Amino acid sequence: MNKSPTPDLIFDVGMNNGDDAGFYIECGFRVVAVEANEAFCGQVAARFPEAVRDGRLVIQNVAVAGEPGEVEFWINEDHPEWSALDVASAARGGHRHRKVTVPALRFGDLLRQHGVPHYLKVDIESADHFCLDGLREVGLPDYLSVEVSDVALVDACEALGYRRFMLVEQSSLLPIDDWSGPLGWTAQFPRILTAHRAWPFRLIRKLAGYQRIRALGQRSRRFPGRDFPIGSSGDFGSNLTGTWVSGDAVKALWHRHYRHWTSHGREFWCDLHASRE
Repeated sequence: MNKSPTPDLIFDVGMNNGDDAGFYIECGFRVVAVEANEAFCGQVAARFPEAVRDGRLVIQNVAVAGEPGEVEFWINEDHPEWSALDVASAARGGHRHRKVTVPALRFGDLLRQHGVPHYLKVDIESADHFCLDGLREVGLPDYLSVEVSDVALVDACEALGYRRFMLVEQSSLLPIDDWSGPLGWTAQFPRILTAHRAWPFRLIRKLAGYQRIRALGQRSRRFPGRDFPIGSSGDFGSNLTGTWVSGDAVKALWHRHYRHWTSHGREFWCDLHASRE
């Protein structure tokens, strides 16, 4: 097979409710969307019937795993977007969860079937390494993004052949290096108010209203011609507004901001974007 990226193809691994897939389709790309949760697959097929019918959206109702066959998959019934192969990920926070059995494919086999994409988005709780293994076997997209919880992911991407990196904070969709500007502080402050556990912040939430404060933080997710819903991944590749940096530089950024956010009792929710050039 041709291992070169297909310019009009995107893989959306961890399709969720289809917000990302819909954005990619609007941008003119063909999308292969991979999702283990059967309910999401039905909802997204009904949401984009024309794209499914004309082949612009191909939905694969499978889990990405180390071997083909069937695997146990855990559905988080309170937050379906947290469903995962790993029961600890699906059950976090004490939420209700249940086990189902779903078909599984190796990511390399999906690439061989559909081609190497221009961009790969990965958001599969605790299983992104299966996608990286497939890339190593078959070929590299021009760009990829993966939710990052450890800088070992940067090393893994560098080992594959990626050379430039950017961190995008997912509540604001701002590149980390933009946080020092006015928009960065505007986006951070509402998140601090909604996430901090100290009693003054809890009091402010009670007086002002959680949803009202949260809405303020969503202003940075509004781009010309497009509002990105909470939970969606935002833009990618050359459209990102931040600065692409080396692997060492992006690891330093991650450590600095991770320490800052977690030391104040807040979750650090961030995607790593990688570029081959």
